[in-house]
Amino acid sequence: MPAQQSWQGPASAPPDVPQVPNMPQVQSAPPAQGVQPWPVSGGPAGAQPQHPGQALFPAVEVEPARRPVWIFPAVVAIVVLLAGGTVAFVLRDRWLPGGTAAPTAGPTGGPATSADDGPEPAQTTAQPAPTTATTTAGPPTLPASVGSVRLDPSLDPAQAPAVAAVFDTYFSSVNARNANAALAVMDPGGSLNQGDANAVRRFSEGISTSTDDDILLLALGPDTSGKGTMQARVTFRSHQEAGKGPKGRESETCTRWDVTYSLTRPGGGDYRIWGSTSAGNRPC
Repeated sequence: MPAQQSWQGPASAPPDVPQVPNMPQVQSAPPAQGVQPWPVSGGPAGAQPQHPGQALFPAVEVEPARRPVWIFPAVVAIVVLLAGGTVAFVLRDRWLPGGTAAPTAGPTGGPATSADDGPEPAQTTAQPAPTTATTTAGPPTLPASVGSVRLDPSLDPAQAPAVAAVFDTYFSSVNARNANAALAVMDPGGSLNQGDANAVRRFSEGISTSTDDDILLLALGPDTSGKGTMQARVTFRSHQEAGKGPKGRESETCTRWDVTYSLTRPGGGDYRIWGSTSAGNRPC
């Protein structure tokens, strides 16, 4: 570097450099060998710098700009990271509950399973369905008795219980000395004219001391007399005061009876007693 010179005053300073008092000036040095001086903006090629200080910065040959070598690996790394994040997101959605995971082979080579299928159900052995016994309505069975009336085993179970119920009401009313209740199961148009007060009174007096038991519905059949729709043969035993016995044996207090009754069925409803068509009796 050349030796600094002392300040020479304003006359020796370049015209475009401001004069700074007490500031030493730097002399321009000749360009180094093989180094081009810094070009002056706007001047011709080879022009010297206008500022004396410009000579201190030799011209540097600038190489063309190169792309940094780290850009390509960085781009690759970013792409890999993005792809990895996408795969992880898809896998998460597919393997979490509610996803749509692709089926995978079972551990023993069995049929493919999927994560959506949930846990494999426990193996159960099929049990035979319980069988419920089906009952087919068979023919009605004949009861041994209906109230105070016994039924012969040979009777038709489809008819006998209803007929026995009528006689049970009749004999129970007689035993209770209730003439009106007894008349209620008798056909008003039957052998006893219920509209005749004298006939009703005689009936009431006739049962006033009677008690009937050992009642058996023995047989049922069509009414050949034409008075009713059915005939019923009934046997029973009666106890009565002396003087109330059957005709010709009025003093008899215990009598066995075998009576065939005609039955009607007004309007297809309950059976009614029309009256007796034949009767036999003997002492007990």
